[in-house]
Amino acid sequence: MRLPWIHATCLAGLFLAACGGGGGSSPIEAVPPELLACRARVDSPFQFAEVALRSSQNLGSSRIADRTGTERNARLHPDGNTVVFSRERSNHDPDSRELIVAVIDGSSAELRLTENNVLDDEPCWSPDGTRILFASERSGPKSLWLADRDGGNSQAFLAPPAGESDGEPDWCRATDRVVWSRSDAAGHHTLWLSNGSGSGVMPLSNGGVLSGADTGDFAPAFSADGTRVAFMRRTSAASSSLCIIELATGDVTVRLSPAGEVGTPRWSPAMDRLFFGLAEPAAGRQTKRLAVVPVGPGAPALVWPDERWELTGLDSMPGLASPPAAQAPRTLDVENAEIQLAAGSGVFGARQQLTSADGEEFRVQTATYNEQEIAAINCKFELPVLRAEDVLELRIRVLARAMRVGGNTALRVAIYNPVDERFDTAVELAPVSTTLQTMTFSTSSLRHVTRQRELRVEVIADIAPGERSELRVDLVEVVMVARDGS
Repeated sequence: MRLPWIHATCLAGLFLAACGGGGGSSPIEAVPPELLACRARVDSPFQFAEVALRSSQNLGSSRIADRTGTERNARLHPDGNTVVFSRERSNHDPDSRELIVAVIDGSSAELRLTENNVLDDEPCWSPDGTRILFASERSGPKSLWLADRDGGNSQAFLAPPAGESDGEPDWCRATDRVVWSRSDAAGHHTLWLSNGSGSGVMPLSNGGVLSGADTGDFAPAFSADGTRVAFMRRTSAASSSLCIIELATGDVTVRLSPAGEVGTPRWSPAMDRLFFGLAEPAAGRQTKRLAVVPVGPGAPALVWPDERWELTGLDSMPGLASPPAAQAPRTLDVENAEIQLAAGSGVFGARQQLTSADGEEFRVQTATYNEQEIAAINCKFELPVLRAEDVLELRIRVLARAMRVGGNTALRVAIYNPVDERFDTAVELAPVSTTLQTMTFSTSSLRHVTRQRELRVEVIADIAPGERSELRVDLVEVVMVARDGS
């Protein structure tokens, strides 16, 4: 039957105007930034890229003054205000990457440190902040170079053996040691160590059991005390793991092995969490998004659930504190949610059909929009916390299917973003059959929770042109982790 409590709304706004912003759905107030993250729009990385300043839960809208080009590999100076990064000045041209120094507070204009037609990239600061160590191809194969903080006095730091190359350095402030990734003649990468003077060069890792081009160990990052290094171990072009190596023993712990890729790991100052890029295409999360995982037991969560933005560089800021104690996870009752028709021509079912994976499905008929057949529902949850800021993590699972597949048909799960007043797609699958698809993600983003303690989850079937069809939803599950005592 068609139920009166479902608001039939216009198709013109599709995912936002129909049931999105307004109505008192205001964003949580921004807090001081804790992360420095380079990001680029997947659809247009050259035109839309920035060095963003965000909290560890994705609040804030500040950024470093921007110029045309894709920013990468930003690193924070010991003064907490100065930043060095590379900027790709010509689209898809690594040789156009040059080093830039800028300041967070905007007190001075950015300074371009290099100007040539070869790659200069992957910078990091010396412990005292007077020099910059970076990777460059100015002398042929990629190798490590040093320069003063204003770009002057450039000189080679280390020369790799013939046929090999060095890159991705990190310089530990606690121990004055340098770690980097070295590629052999076959393209297999291992981690190496030296003192800050360039002496005492020694191997740190073996790159794993596989060999060959673009495999092995990449993107090393020291823990604050210099006793451990987090890094990415790649086994193929589309598969890598997040690992930790103990410098004292050489023991490697595989912290996370997703069905996809990781990248750019960075420790929290307290060494209790790792922030990194995470892409899991098989689960409908193709973009390498900013994520966080405890160093100890625990599953990762997306800090950026939005598929539009890809992580291209990352550093933590001194004010990044340890997360508060958490309550046990709590499953919210979807029967208490408000269900709205976001797109389509009619619905059949009741809230009870969304409570469990039991084969009892909530059905939405499609309507034509821009020649596609679209059907969508919006589930608005009121979060049982005293303050919106008490939400630490949201774990969302949806079981749904499109009743016609093929062409450019897609199933999506999106969540409302009151800061940008839009729905952000978190999961997107291209179904190959009409069977139920499981779509899941976890997020710590408070950018997607309103100040009124609301969360809006949207389930969408975007079906290729043709006859009318249906979206059928069997489950919408939200599990909340809240601050202890909230």
